[in-house]
Amino acid sequence: MWSRLGDLRRANAADIDGIMDIERQPDYDRLVGRWTRIEHERNLARPGYVYLVHDDAEGRPVAFFALSGLGNHDGDAMMNRMILRHPGRGLGSRLLPRVMRLVFEGFGARKFWLRVAPYNERAIRLYRHCGFQDEKLLPKAGRRPDGEQIDLLLMSIDWEAWDEQENAATS
Repeated sequence: MWSRLGDLRRANAADIDGIMDIERQPDYDRLVGRWTRIEHERNLARPGYVYLVHDDAEGRPVAFFALSGLGNHDGDAMMNRMILRHPGRGLGSRLLPRVMRLVFEGFGARKFWLRVAPYNERAIRLYRHCGFQDEKLLPKAGRRPDGEQIDLLLMSIDWEAWDEQENAATS
C-alpha cells in the first residue's frame, strides 16, 4: 500500500533495536511502558498492525508509532505507542497529524483512539492539541513493567471531527 509518508516510513524487523533503545530511555517505562523483542516481532507480523518510524540524519529511529486495528471491519484504529527520543522539541506535533491522516485517509478508519497514563501531561496536551477528546478514565487498565497497575485515560477522535479540523486548517 505504501512504504513512506513524508519523513515517516514503515518499520521492519531491522528497526527493532532502535525502537527498543527509544523505549528504554529514563522514565519511559513509567510513561509508556516497554515491550520485549518478542512482542515487537509478533506485532510487526500481525495483520492490521503497523509500526512507523522517523529517522534522524544518520538513519536511526528517533520517533516510533505503533498502530493497530487498521483496516478492520468496525473502523476503529488504535495508537498503541508514540515514543520520541527527544520529546518537547515539536517533532510529535509535526508527525502525529501525518499519522492521523494515514489512519483516516489511508486505512479508512472511522475512529482513532489511544490510552495514556493520566500523569503523562505532555502527551495529553499534544493529543488534545491534535483534536483527541477525553472519553473516560479506565481504572487499573494498564500495567507498568514492574507489575504495578495504573489507571489509563481513554482518548479518541472520530473521522468527522478530524475532517472538520483538517478542512479548517486548510481554509
